[in-house]
Amino acid sequence: MSAEQVILINLLLYLAGFSFLLYKRNTLSEQSVGLLSVTLNVIGVLFSMGIRLSDIMGDVIHYNWIFIGDTAFTIDIIFNDLTFLMYFLVQFIALWVQVFSIKYMSGDPSFGRYFAYINLFILAMIGIVISGNLLMIYIFWELVGVCSYLLIGFWYEKQAATNAAKKAFLVNRVGDVGFLIGILLIYRYFGTFELGEIVHKASLIPKAAFNSPVITTIGLLIFCGCIAKSAQLPLQIWLPDAMEGPTPVSALIHAATMVAAGIFLMARFFPILNADALLVMAIVGTLTAFFGACSALVQYDIKKLLAFSTISQLGLMVVGLGIGAVNAALFHLVTHAFFKAGLFLCAGAVIHYTHHQQDMRHMGNLRKQIPIIFYCYTICAAALAGLPLFSGFLSKDAIIVAAFEWAANQPKQIYFAVPAICLVVSGMSAYYMMRQIYLVFLEREDNPLELISSGAVSFYRNLAKRIEGIVKVDDDVNEQDKLTVESFYDAIAVIGPMELSAIVMAIASLGFVFSVNPFNAESSWFFETFTHTSKNYHWIAYIAILVSLNGVLLGYIYTKEESNKLDKFKTEPDGFVARLVFHNFYLSELYQKLFVSPILWLSPLIYKFDSRIIDGFINLIARIFIGIAGIVSWIETNLIDGLVNFVANMTGKAGSYTRQIQNGKAQTYIITIFVCLVLIIVLLIV
Repeated sequence: MSAEQVILINLLLYLAGFSFLLYKRNTLSEQSVGLLSVTLNVIGVLFSMGIRLSDIMGDVIHYNWIFIGDTAFTIDIIFNDLTFLMYFLVQFIALWVQVFSIKYMSGDPSFGRYFAYINLFILAMIGIVISGNLLMIYIFWELVGVCSYLLIGFWYEKQAATNAAKKAFLVNRVGDVGFLIGILLIYRYFGTFELGEIVHKASLIPKAAFNSPVITTIGLLIFCGCIAKSAQLPLQIWLPDAMEGPTPVSALIHAATMVAAGIFLMARFFPILNADALLVMAIVGTLTAFFGACSALVQYDIKKLLAFSTISQLGLMVVGLGIGAVNAALFHLVTHAFFKAGLFLCAGAVIHYTHHQQDMRHMGNLRKQIPIIFYCYTICAAALAGLPLFSGFLSKDAIIVAAFEWAANQPKQIYFAVPAICLVVSGMSAYYMMRQIYLVFLEREDNPLELISSGAVSFYRNLAKRIEGIVKVDDDVNEQDKLTVESFYDAIAVIGPMELSAIVMAIASLGFVFSVNPFNAESSWFFETFTHTSKNYHWIAYIAILVSLNGVLLGYIYTKEESNKLDKFKTEPDGFVARLVFHNFYLSELYQKLFVSPILWLSPLIYKFDSRIIDGFINLIARIFIGIAGIVSWIETNLIDGLVNFVANMTGKAGSYTRQIQNGKAQTYIITIFVCLVLIIVLLIV
């Protein structure tokens, strides 16, 4: 079976899963729905692994689609390392999100509809990943937008959910308009939608022409799609509100895959981005990373903090793209997919355990009630904070090191502001993750380092004793050992679908998964596949470690102080700056005043203008034409049809008279001939 056939079957399976689950959503049991959906996803993961082991590389497969004149539009499937990576990543993350959802969504009356939407979303993301031309990308791009609307507004009974869904949909349409214009400009300039041909033609453009305003405009318009989908300034306002959807949806769409689609898109288009477009991307990414981290510092909602963190991390990825470190940005996309999905899944487990409480001020000491979630959350948070031995340290520091090298090659020192801000953002991420762990899991007087170390030692001892009990059977087991083994069994017994998914994401967030040397990103398997070299500024990584550790320390100190005077019923923090960042710099309110409110104010006037002036003018024209039609109808009926009918009647009468001549009597014929001769003679004489 060829690779394209495998992909086609994979897409058809997800489409069939979506259709069947949506059709049978009210009749199938939860067990049947979950088993069917997870099975389809397992098949997809196996397909993605099988394709990765195939011998195809760099191929583009074309199928004719439609013809307009002499122009053929094709369906193109592209096979390269980036395709294989994202093809596996999307389905692997989706698999564990679905496993988690089986428990999290249990008892929901729309259980079947939820899994149907998940299957449609996976199909749309795979479509973006495999597409080899712009038309296909745009079609699946918009389908992802539809899926986000459906999943964010899944609990449509809640007004907040429906508002968030509409907001996400409309804001993304703003960016997608620019994206569509960029696609049309590319076709006008390059004469094709096929990515390989576009990249080839771009490589033939002379350097002076490549830096032209046209190429810059194309790059920035394509970047508009990334700005909306990947929540960059100034269109990042939809992502925090999107947390109104089910928490597994947040893990799938708004942490691991959908928002990463913008980064993936720009990586695909990187060969046609010139220096000016890349500089704009670096600036936008830097500002987004900083503002997102600022807003995360003061949040009380466990999911909104992670949402602003996602905005910040996506900003770092855009910085990586803007400075030319594409593979470092993609590396961070991969590591971020695992640890951020893990954080959202753990947050979902916390919300589920606390009966849908999301305010961290009402939590605390949950490490004792849900220890597995606590350790998984800590591992994923350490990866996000960029601590050594965890995946985020490798990928985040690869971007920071590349940013310093990029700034060193720029003509002015001001460019060092980009890597400096990225370094500060790294420390801020460590701060707010420590704050979240403290408020959610720890007692107000706990020492987090002692808790983590003692917990790890205790788990290791239990595991060692369990292994020893398997290897060495001893009848003389003392009471303490029995209690230890029983407690170990109890710990294993509480591992359900939610805990299992969190454990997988936590393991995938360890640095050893990506590199044998967890202190050196260059030795990772990722950079063996996607080449990345950094010649200088490796010492920046050590500074980044100190910055992250300092962020953890400050987060513990200030959160401990904050917890002593915590008001659980405050809707916002004190102080103008704190309120400013808490409300995402009031961008939503600003857009409400600048765009939404004026449109709402103008809409009644526009309606009146439309109904009275435009519709009145159209109705007047219609009445005039109706009058003219009446006159034309009268003329046709009475004059034209009357004349025709008169001629017909006269012809009929003449025929009836002349018909009498042909009566078969010789006398009549002789008289007729005689009369005709007389008439002819008279005419000749006259």
